[in-house]
Amino acid sequence: MLSSENGTVNGYEEDLEDGKVRVFTRNGIFQARLYKGDRQYIYRSLKTRKLDEARKLAIKFFYEIEFKKQEQLPLQQRSFSDVLNEYVRMRQKDYEQSTKTATNTAHKQTTSIYMLRQIKRVSKFWHEYCGKTAVNKIDNAKLADYIAWRKDYYHRIPVDKRPRNSKLNPTDSTLVWETTLAKTVLKYAHERGYRGNAQLPTWRYKTSKRIVRPTFTVPEYRRLYEGMRAWIRQVEHAEYRYTRELLRDYVLILANSGMRVGEANNLRESDVQPFVDEKGNKNYLLKVQGKTGTRIVIPRTTSTRFIERVLTRNEQRRQDEAVAQRQVRSPKRKQENKGDWFFAMYDGNKVITLIDQFQAVLKSIDMLQNNRGEQYTLYSLRHLYAVNAIRRRIPIYDIARNMGTSVQIIEQYYGKDATTMALAANLGQ
Repeated sequence: MLSSENGTVNGYEEDLEDGKVRVFTRNGIFQARLYKGDRQYIYRSLKTRKLDEARKLAIKFFYEIEFKKQEQLPLQQRSFSDVLNEYVRMRQKDYEQSTKTATNTAHKQTTSIYMLRQIKRVSKFWHEYCGKTAVNKIDNAKLADYIAWRKDYYHRIPVDKRPRNSKLNPTDSTLVWETTLAKTVLKYAHERGYRGNAQLPTWRYKTSKRIVRPTFTVPEYRRLYEGMRAWIRQVEHAEYRYTRELLRDYVLILANSGMRVGEANNLRESDVQPFVDEKGNKNYLLKVQGKTGTRIVIPRTTSTRFIERVLTRNEQRRQDEAVAQRQVRSPKRKQENKGDWFFAMYDGNKVITLIDQFQAVLKSIDMLQNNRGEQYTLYSLRHLYAVNAIRRRIPIYDIARNMGTSVQIIEQYYGKDATTMALAANLGQ
């Protein structure tokens, strides 16, 4: 079982401390293995070839772990980089599963390819800033110091060495996103016991000014939907035309309902129900799953024809797909995320994001930014809804409830853009 040369032992195994720790060799070097529970073990190289020394080190290792258990300290010291890499792998797996496996959960959140890319892009900063630091040592001060380090990051790099698309000075929204990612990773570590009894940091980056997404003015919105009509007419290919028509209705419904983008993407046809209001107008109620849970969203009645256009297109797509499947014995069409999605892609799968197509149509009409250089996003449509609702004198409480947010947020983020000439006239009286 073993041979000894010059005090070394090969092929050896021994249990110590009533079998709680095992000593064994690997490539002639002694190792220790300790059971930590949940069918998991902790391994440590004892870095010796001598049996007597290995026994002493293994027993010391055992009592170190016992002490950490009693003091609720992390059993294994893990660096922030180790945990960040594990978190990225988890999000990568989540993305891959979302593209391969159909789900029966109507409102399951998955990692989009765009979110995954953003996480990987931002991870490089945190690896450099505190990657070697133990994850249980990251505290409020460490997070706060990141801001100055990050603002100076590209200034420290020679001009010819900077990435081509890098921004010399990060915006407030960038810093908010990057620090939020770090806090998310710390929460992930905390939930898995990597931080022991260390308290989660409570620090958050406070911007010098509120981050408010730009909204479309009424003329800009008109220019947008007229531009989408022309954009659709530019293509004849069935799939491309379908996607452009989908984007048009997606934009119009978001602008007239105030839904969040994620809420729209998770809508199913069973969540879209017709009704007739007290004025006799036909409308639809939308049962959405948002940050505040499930709620009912009532879009403007002008959305009725947009919603029915989506429903009609979905039915036609299903009929076309049924015909295509009957024409082949072994259809090989993708089946991931299939379901009765209200906003469905050409293959019937769930919409993950339409931001690329939205940016393309904005570029086609030369309207990627407002006159202050702020970039429009799909969330600008939610902002547009809020501003227009305030202008129409709808009570702020009703607007907030329909949008799934607070009155305070409505007043802080949207109210300043809602002063029309009519309101100005009233204020001037």
